Amino acid sequence: MDCSDILGYVDPLNVLPGEKAAVKVSCNRDTFTSKVFRLGSGYSHPDAPPVSHKRVDAFPQQTHQGTPQFSRIGSSVRIDSWTNTNIDDVETISFSFWCQPTLPAESGHEQYLFSSLDAENLDGFQCLLAEDGSLLLRVAGPTELQEIRFSVKLERHRWYKLIFAIEIETPLVRLQSRAQGRDIGELDQTSEEEYRLDHEPRISSKLPLTIASDSRPYAPLKKSEKSVSFNGKIERVLVEMQRDCTLSTILALDFSHGISTDEIRDVHGVLRGRTINGPSRAVTGRCWNASKSDWIKSPEGYKAIYFHDDDLDDAGWETSFELAIPSDLRSGCYAVFLDDGETTDWIPFFVKPDPTAVKVPPVALIIPTFTYAAYANEHLFDESRAVHFMAEGTKIDKYSKTMMKRPDLGISLYDSHNDGSGTCFSSVKRPILNMRPDYCMWLFDGPREFPADLWFVDFLARELGPEGFDVITDHQISESGPRLLNRYQVLMSCSHPEYPTFSMLDAYSAFLSNGGRFMYLGGNGYYWVTTHDTNRPHRIEVRRAEAGCRTFGLPPGNWHHSLTGELGGLWRSRGRPPNKLFGIGSCAMGVGKGSGYGITKEAREHPRVSKFLTGLRADEIIGDFGLVQGAASGDEIDRLDFDLGTPRNAVMVGTTKLAGGHSDEYMLFNEETLYPMVNTTGTTSDKIRSDIVFFDTPSGGAVFSVGSINWVGAMAWKAYDNNVAKLTANVLHDFIKTPADTGKPP
Repeated sequence: MDCSDILGYVDPLNVLPGEKAAVKVSCNRDTFTSKVFRLGSGYSHPDAPPVSHKRVDAFPQQTHQGTPQFSRIGSSVRIDSWTNTNIDDVETISFSFWCQPTLPAESGHEQYLFSSLDAENLDGFQCLLAEDGSLLLRVAGPTELQEIRFSVKLERHRWYKLIFAIEIETPLVRLQSRAQGRDIGELDQTSEEEYRLDHEPRISSKLPLTIASDSRPYAPLKKSEKSVSFNGKIERVLVEMQRDCTLSTILALDFSHGISTDEIRDVHGVLRGRTINGPSRAVTGRCWNASKSDWIKSPEGYKAIYFHDDDLDDAGWETSFELAIPSDLRSGCYAVFLDDGETTDWIPFFVKPDPTAVKVPPVALIIPTFTYAAYANEHLFDESRAVHFMAEGTKIDKYSKTMMKRPDLGISLYDSHNDGSGTCFSSVKRPILNMRPDYCMWLFDGPREFPADLWFVDFLARELGPEGFDVITDHQISESGPRLLNRYQVLMSCSHPEYPTFSMLDAYSAFLSNGGRFMYLGGNGYYWVTTHDTNRPHRIEVRRAEAGCRTFGLPPGNWHHSLTGELGGLWRSRGRPPNKLFGIGSCAMGVGKGSGYGITKEAREHPRVSKFLTGLRADEIIGDFGLVQGAASGDEIDRLDFDLGTPRNAVMVGTTKLAGGHSDEYMLFNEETLYPMVNTTGTTSDKIRSDIVFFDTPSGGAVFSVGSINWVGAMAWKAYDNNVAKLTANVLHDFIKTPADTGKPP
């Protein structure tokens, strides 16, 4: 893939039968064709199941007009009602605010602090940082733009109060600046500059007033363009005018209001604004003093918005064509296959189960769409970025190469912004190139997340038939909760369900309390506190705090989510470790060869668990093979821990320590270590292991957990003809049995 390759996305990502979905495509050729497939196994390998996508005849092949589309990245605030402001015949207009630049001279592009400029019609004004960091003001005149270059140089991470005054009749521009000391050893500095203009300025404009970017319409681009958004924080924006020697306020923005929304409030009460592309709110401002770290309790410290030149909330591409989802289309993972004659792309989407269906299959596979959103277009392979992962033998596939060439597709919750700060938001309203059925993850040279999870789809179709299970997603569970889950007898996770919300954990708890059975067939699950706004369902928020396996940590004071106010970080730190619901919790990660599992004596002697082992030899190592890292236990792994809430009746079915364990390429997570920090690698720590765990609940429910992201890679080995697949199938069919068959009450 390249900048000229065809690619796209479906909006919404999750769709009901009978609804319509918009397909948004970027294509550099005159035409392209589309087909729709139901997805199965998509990874080509001699030891993998064959590719099993099936064409959906309800969607005929179509030909469409091609056009290139690029996203306009970078966040801002837009005051659309500014165009109704009467600033004719004013004597002076002043614009003041506090700002803290975080990349003043190294961004590679102009960065706008505010703008209403209509350059074509020569109306309005704008303030910006030039590429070299110089502070500029441009004012429209009768025949040309007038540009003032100020002498003040803004320094990185320093707070500045800037007051710009434009006198109309004189005409002149005045700047007053105050640089706040950054630490106890630095004094505040003030300065004042004044410049004459050649012509009387034309300050009225028919374009919106925009903070942190220019005022051009946000529309898809036909070619790649540099961002013009500001990198840094802005707060306390005040616009005043003087008319007939009387000073009055036009606009007063207090960003501590409406933090959980995209709305911007004018405390003066007249104008209204909105954020564009999801800048970070609930961030510390100039007056934050560490006495309180919660923006709900101390809004005075959270009057800033943090803008980034690579923020992207909605790519905003034009719709190329629509899909009318048939009312009888069963739930599942689908993709639009695009072909322009030279390049191709698979664009996934998910069809929800019909909520009115009377006949419901016993099993639902949970697709972790919040995990896919968190990792969306992850760039950790890119060593030119501030946050990256060094690994030998890294292989970059076509999708990762395209991510590097198309920054307009945005970044993930694992990447740093261009200014080095950490990300908080991710969106599915954009092409997500590592959510493709044939994506090959650079760190393991094999499938991870979505392409690996398609093996579960394929496996269930083999075991239960194509009608024997439903496919549901994180997005649906967040929106519908127990009402959705309690329709099923068995829930099966995919390989990496890392990002649940509070309500999702409540829904899983209610499901188990109601007698449901859960198969947690992954690793590093139910780990990070996640917020999902059902009013903006494309967006999730994650705040990485002081613990956890993470590529960055947000600064103190920035750990509470802007959408809900809840404390971010690990669910373990919030008192909801995954051990309590699923018997195991994440403990370690490694990039070397994985490990198989040895079966415990307790499991072989347990009356119910021993049935899971039917067809397996007593001394058989489970999963000492696999399509990813060569074994069933690898990547991120989980273990049983009664101190963290594993139910007391849990049975350890198997553990990697009985099969040789992991090498020293596996490292303990930081939340697992206390002083002295020793014995933190695979061969030295008893804590670094994958455990297979089973327990039942008083209501007749049960949980089976395996503790490894790579379980599915071993399950799919030799087209499911192996002991991992056998064990998984045995548990699945046991869980599907009626309560009478298992001896449990309904």
